[in-house]
Amino acid sequence: MTSVPPLHAWLLQTKERVNTSFILVWLVAALTVGTVGSFIYAERKQHELVAITEDAREMRRARQALMEVDAAVVHGLAELTQKGATSEDYFRAKERLAKHGPDHFPLNTYRNGQALDTSELVAQLKSAWSDTWTLIQRADFDGAKQTYLQHVVAPVLADIVASMYARIADFESSYTAVNNSIAIMTSTVLALQIVTGFICAYAFRRAARGIQRESNARAQAVMSADSSREQVMRLFDMADMLQSATDFGDANAVLTATAIDLMPGFGGALYVFNNSRDRLVLSASWSSSPNSLWDAAIPESVTLSQCWALKRGKPHVNRPHSHKLCCEHHSSDYHVLELPMTARGEILGMLQIFARGDDAETRLQIVRGIGAAIADGMSLALSSIQLREQLRSQALRDPLTGLYNRRYMEDTMERFVRLAEREKREFSVIMIDLDHFKRLNDQFGHAKGDAVLRDCGAGLIGKLRATDVACRYGGEELIVLLPDCDLDMACVKAESIRDFVAGLSEPNGASVSASLGVAAFAEHSTTAREILADADAALYEAKQNGRNRVVRASSRYASQNRPQQRDADSSVPVLIAAE
Repeated sequence: MTSVPPLHAWLLQTKERVNTSFILVWLVAALTVGTVGSFIYAERKQHELVAITEDAREMRRARQALMEVDAAVVHGLAELTQKGATSEDYFRAKERLAKHGPDHFPLNTYRNGQALDTSELVAQLKSAWSDTWTLIQRADFDGAKQTYLQHVVAPVLADIVASMYARIADFESSYTAVNNSIAIMTSTVLALQIVTGFICAYAFRRAARGIQRESNARAQAVMSADSSREQVMRLFDMADMLQSATDFGDANAVLTATAIDLMPGFGGALYVFNNSRDRLVLSASWSSSPNSLWDAAIPESVTLSQCWALKRGKPHVNRPHSHKLCCEHHSSDYHVLELPMTARGEILGMLQIFARGDDAETRLQIVRGIGAAIADGMSLALSSIQLREQLRSQALRDPLTGLYNRRYMEDTMERFVRLAEREKREFSVIMIDLDHFKRLNDQFGHAKGDAVLRDCGAGLIGKLRATDVACRYGGEELIVLLPDCDLDMACVKAESIRDFVAGLSEPNGASVSASLGVAAFAEHSTTAREILADADAALYEAKQNGRNRVVRASSRYASQNRPQQRDADSSVPVLIAAE
């Protein structure tokens, strides 16, 4: 009978421990779910923040495009009575506006409390600008001004811009609200982690060794979560820096700094496609630490057929001294993780991560996720940089021949002349004119003439150095700028070009030849205008002496044969050599 009270007490204590453990388990589970939910919520809010930022940016760009088109039209009205309006600014601004669709403008524009369809107002503005510009091109100043005023362009534009300012203000308010929400959620997550820590400490005191192991595991999980969060924030910083990168050098610097920070103890290399896209070339490399020597054998280029990662479009690990598949280009004793970099379904390059040691492959597997994230970020940056380079090239190059256009030639020539004058360096110019080109067009058609010009442009690039600049001056006239090249060497190059052009006759089924004039800085002239005039005079003599020949300028050209005709829109001489 005396054993009953102790048994009852034991049962009560056991029940209390079970209830306490049950409560602790559920409480920890609830806090964990709350923490994970908070992370998910913060992630969604972060995406929402990015979307709001992008919408606001596009609306600012659309607003700027509207104002630039109107400014171009107003500028045209202001200059019409003086020297005639130029259309370059107008059409360039109009192209930028055409890139922005209805989604980049507010849905409604309010005037006197009345809601109007913004897309209809924008269409009215485009029509008014187009009508006004048509009259400007006809030099009808009064008609253009009257049309501009009749369409009430300025008030309508002011209403639209005001609505866009209001909408952008809404975006900024939303941005602030979402950012505050993220901050609150971050504080909530921190509070939940603190509470969880106290519960774990209490459970540790009650459950001794078993709860201690559980507490340590949870602490490790928290540290891992903190580390992951820091990595994510560092990746966000990298993405933000890459958006400001203007060329591959900037992007490589950002990549190197990020990789060393997030993957200490690992070396790496970045490969990108060359212009012909037949191989990848080394763009950047870094060692396992900033102060260590880099002794891995890194090839300068990799072809698609040599790399399993590029063939499969998936990550691949090269293992030294292994029977498993290894890329042909791999020749070092490092373990290398290769990550293809893709954007918009296209492979843009490859990121390599190097490790050495018995546990090298295990360490590479640990950083595989962060390496893939870095590769994805770099892929988007490389795609944007390539697009900007492509657009810049299109603005500076002649679309038919692929050579630089006249504007680029004039700017570059002035720069070369100043450099040659300041540093006492050589500089020469070759002026090229295709012989009887009008006859070629009349006899075989303009398509054949275009084909000959394209062949000339492609071959000309192959005949020059990387520092030389080949330009299309106008029509069938080409110009080559040769820095650090004296007159004798320029004549040798000119003869090579003449021979190449003559060789185009057979593949094109027509007689093709060129006359070339060569002039040099200081020997014949000291300004860009004089060099062009001297080269033009030499070209003129080549035409007069039978064509299909190279003539070098001499002092008598500057005083006797220099052309006097000038282009009304340019300070440089116009080629006047007979066809």
